[in-house]
Amino acid sequence: MQTGLSSWVLAIIKSIEDANIDADSLCRKIGMDASKIGDLTYRYSQEQVTALWIAASKATADPVFGLKVARHVRPSTFHVVGYAMSCSETLRRAGERFARYSRIISDAAIVRFQTVEDGVSLSVELKPLGERPVYHTIDTILAGFHHLCEWIVGAEVVPLAVHLQHRAPGDPQPYGDVFHCPIVFDQPRNEIIYSNKAIDQNIPSANEELAHVLDEMAANHIDKRQTQRFSSMVRQALLGQLPRGFPSRQKTAILLGITERTLLRRLGDEGTTFQDVLERLRESLSFDYLRRPELTSEEIAFLLGFSSNSSFSRAFMRWTGERPSEWRERVNVRETAHPAEDGDPTGHGD
Repeated sequence: MQTGLSSWVLAIIKSIEDANIDADSLCRKIGMDASKIGDLTYRYSQEQVTALWIAASKATADPVFGLKVARHVRPSTFHVVGYAMSCSETLRRAGERFARYSRIISDAAIVRFQTVEDGVSLSVELKPLGERPVYHTIDTILAGFHHLCEWIVGAEVVPLAVHLQHRAPGDPQPYGDVFHCPIVFDQPRNEIIYSNKAIDQNIPSANEELAHVLDEMAANHIDKRQTQRFSSMVRQALLGQLPRGFPSRQKTAILLGITERTLLRRLGDEGTTFQDVLERLRESLSFDYLRRPELTSEEIAFLLGFSSNSSFSRAFMRWTGERPSEWRERVNVRETAHPAEDGDPTGHGD
């Protein structure tokens, strides 16, 4: 089951109240237990969170409601992830952590932090099991991340551009007031693009030693939740298949003692697919393998079950926007400069 943090719901509730609407009454109408909102570790089902977004959108009739929800985003909104971001050395490190641990905030959101031609892109894609969320959700994630970046550096951070899939509202000026950059609607994906100069700003409260402790807490939180999921069993079944060639759904189903149809159905119940699990596993392992200097790119491609090094390179470009050799060189330089750091510096989810 897909879920979202209560702390995320709290930001929505505060914005509903700002609009002079009875939030408790709205929650009752959609069957949401409002008493749990104060428990910032509680998780609501994604269906309930989506229902709240839809109800709030209708009740407020505000085309920029998502931007207003983003004003209430604080480190606590993102649980341990927000605090790790605040302790990061730079905004780049904060963005990497946000992307890597975004599943703590919501299972339905896929966040990527990738190198692009002019800098970096933070993109968001929603893959809910049930009803499609309103566009305000995307507005809040992007604007909330941006607000938090400005909050933790204590200064304005100006992106190069913001791309949004949804149509422009009648008055798009509120978007310009938030981001202070060109806003382009009806785009292929939802993303903020920052220049390298903007994203490499130092964070005054940086404490990477503490950030790594928080990284471990975030990773443990994800691991604990993953062990309760069928997709983690699929992941384990895939691990042994990767060095032996391309894993198949049929072989995985046999290893798990179920039919291929049951395999796909149970993954669908968790809001994922066989290909998604395989992609995330390969992506996660690739970062670990690339840190090992004794492994060549050809050996890594073999270990990940790719037919060739070029296939691996194309997949890595899709995940990160960089070639494996570029990523390896960049991370090696950074880790040489900060030898005490460990953990995944990419921010890419597994």
